[in-house]
This record gives sequence, C-alpha cells and structure tokens, in this order.
Amino acid sequence: MPLPTTSAPPGAGTLTPWRCEMSRAGKRIGRQAVGLLMLVAFCLAPPVEAREEGELRIACASNFYPTLKKLAVLFKEDHPQVALDLISGASGHLYQQIRHGAPYHLFLSADSAYPAALHRNNGSSVPRTYALGRLALWDPRGLGLNGERQYTLAIANPATAPYGRAAEAAIARYRDARPAPRWRIVVAANVSQATQLVDGGNADLGLVALSLIQARRGEYRVLPADWHRPLVQQGVVVNPGDPLAEAFMAFLFSERVGRLIRAAGYALPGGTDALAR
Repeated sequence: MPLPTTSAPPGAGTLTPWRCEMSRAGKRIGRQAVGLLMLVAFCLAPPVEAREEGELRIACASNFYPTLKKLAVLFKEDHPQVALDLISGASGHLYQQIRHGAPYHLFLSADSAYPAALHRNNGSSVPRTYALGRLALWDPRGLGLNGERQYTLAIANPATAPYGRAAEAAIARYRDARPAPRWRIVVAANVSQATQLVDGGNADLGLVALSLIQARRGEYRVLPADWHRPLVQQGVVVNPGDPLAEAFMAFLFSERVGRLIRAAGYALPGGTDALAR
C-alpha cells in the first residue's frame, strides 16, 4: 500500500506554500499595525507651533515699548541666537489679536484684566505683575491750568487702552476742581500716539504715561493714585512651556531689570514706592 506524500518539515530548507502565504500576510499586518500606531501617536501629540528656531515675538502695551527695547538689548547679550520681534499697541487690540490667533509668544499688557482673560479663556500662564504704571498730566509748553483758557487734551482710547481709561477717570476728578479746566478731548489709538499728538503740537496737554514723558521737555504732574484704578501691568506666556518665552519672563523679573523698570518711571509690585506718587 503506497504511503501518503508528505511535505518537508518546517526548517528543512524549503518552506511550504502555506508557510510562505502566512509570512506575506504577517508582513502586511505588521506594516498596517505600525502605520496605525504612528497615526495614533500623531493625533495624540500636542500641537507644535510653526516657528523659526530662536524666534521670540513679544506683544507689549505701547507705554512699555521704549523700556522693552532697552531690555531686549540686555536679553540679546545673554541669548545672541534669539531673534526678538517686538510689537506694540493698545493692550485691548493686542489681546484681540491673540484671541484670533496672532502668533505672539509673550503678552505684556498695561493692565491686569486682559492677561487674566487670556489665562481664563486661552490657557495662558498665570499673570504676573511686572510694573505699576503712573499717569501724568504733561504740559510741554508750560501753559499751566486755569479756568479761563480752553485747552486741547490728548488721551488714549478708553475702549482699548488702560491708560485711556485712567485718563477718563482723572478728567472726571478735574471737573470737580474749582475753577475746572476747560478742554477739548482728542482721542488717540494708544497712549504712545497721544504723547505724539502733544509733542507735535496737535494738542496742548496730554494725560499720558509717566514713562513716556519724564525725560522730555516741559512740565508734568504725576496724578494722585486714587484718581483712577491702579495701572497694574501684567504679563503672560501665551503658550505655557514655551522655553524662550519662559526664559524672557524669568529675565523680566530679575533684579537688574527691576532697577531699569523703576528708572523708566514705573513702580514695582511690593516696593516702598509702589503708589507713593
């Protein structure tokens, strides 16, 4: 009786057709599994913002822009590879730009409300107070104040600029004075532009940031702190964990930078001069 034909056992040198077919299927399944794992990993990974290596974009309130430019020079000394892009404007405008996706890494506002809103709504870092602003009445041509003359007074837009809201509150206090000054209000987009209106002769006086005019010509008077809400200037890292933004924030709160901020016309939180003038 003839014996049944058998195939060579596995490992004997020749794979059976069944073994070859299973091998091809296994490879296909393996490739599909690897592809699926890569897709899952890509979907679960946190989004990475497209940016050039070493680029840092800082949006700051216009009153702080001249000071920030000086600080940027110091920061570059320790971080020469970093390209700094400084953008200034009214805090409210910058806030809206960030809310609509503007690619800023750090936001330095002239108040505490806008940073708090970004922390609450956008997941930005906990706001930190980097300066306390001061409002001043600037009279570059020495006109003085009296009730017989009408003046043109420049202020920042109260709708978007914290210094404009402070100026609006101060104007109400001036109306209570006797005799009350008479002035026509000229509204600028931000406090820096209000300062430029006065400097260029398009306004007689300005209710502006002390930091913008203390080194300029003419006379100024720092207004009492209780004439307006405190100008608590806070900053946030737009996307927490951004190493360059976090590094600049740490630099901003260093002792040497604090001295420069105070010299620029600001008070520092917790300092003895915080609301002294």
